Amino acid sequence: MTTPNLFKFATSELSQDAFICWLLSWAKKEYKKGDDKQKALNGIANRVLALFFEKAGKEIPNTIETIVVQRQVSNIDILCIINDTYCVLIEDKVGSIQHSNQLVRYKQFMIDGHSTIFEENKIVAIYLQTHDQSSYKRVLEDGFYPITRKDLLDIFNNERHEGLKYSDIYTNFYDYLTSIEDAVQSFKYLPVSKWGHRAWIGFFQYLQSQSQLGEGSWGYVANPSGGFMGFWGFTRKVDDVDIYLQLEQDKICFKMAIPQKENRKNFRNRFYKLFVAEASNFDLTVSKPKRFGLGRHMTFAVLDTDIINTNSTSLVNLEDVNTLINDLRKFINHGVDQYEKQSDC
Repeated sequence: MTTPNLFKFATSELSQDAFICWLLSWAKKEYKKGDDKQKALNGIANRVLALFFEKAGKEIPNTIETIVVQRQVSNIDILCIINDTYCVLIEDKVGSIQHSNQLVRYKQFMIDGHSTIFEENKIVAIYLQTHDQSSYKRVLEDGFYPITRKDLLDIFNNERHEGLKYSDIYTNFYDYLTSIEDAVQSFKYLPVSKWGHRAWIGFFQYLQSQSQLGEGSWGYVANPSGGFMGFWGFTRKVDDVDIYLQLEQDKICFKMAIPQKENRKNFRNRFYKLFVAEASNFDLTVSKPKRFGLGRHMTFAVLDTDIINTNSTSLVNLEDVNTLINDLRKFINHGVDQYEKQSDC
């Protein structure tokens, strides 16, 4: 029987802050000798802290003599001081992303602004994201180390201590994270017609994981017709123009980004004609979009395919998707190469 879950109602970052603070507080050494629940939560808390140190490339102290956990210190979500020596600095996210140079500011505050200052090599700067984020490149550039939902679930799934069943708070959070992960992975066992927002995220993450796609990016794209979940990648630059692929859920578009207003129409038309002419060499069918635009970002051609079909009641064939994506990468590179050859003539 399914029972009410606290975290289906307490969905804000502040609620998650409270849970993380609660969990880390169990790392105190006296709980190692408590009852079964205390021992179990102590073990989980220490494993989570060990993960934080490992991600930051630092060694966790052999014994946690003291641990002080605080919330919202100078806008820092969670601050955890261990043995009066190490500062675990946590920026906690539930779907939003970093902004306004906040990560750099928080780290600098602990170096020279906090009542107790810390050397940089004693700061474990963690970026905790329990929902999903397209890229962590900027997070890493700002000196923080990403911890994802999967990282936490790997720890939770490997912990089978009997005492954990006595903590509703812990089991509610574990079940809540598991439900999110199940929804993200549902693209593997649901037909495309049944995919929700999280299933599309899971599918796009799968595309990112394929070596032929490189990094790629995904996210929600708002537009007057209601918006869509999109994925974009395979960018090739020619002159000042970016040519790239964009998946608008089941619609696959060839796009260009042109910063200057001059010659947009000429550029668009040349690439449209080139891609239509060259498509048959890759066993692809490319057609004109419903309408041509003249903005900074334009769709100049669309792919005719039913491999990803939102009306289908069948599962998507990931092998077919991999083959198609690899062919499209080669096709875009070929198209740009042909354009450059024509321009040199």
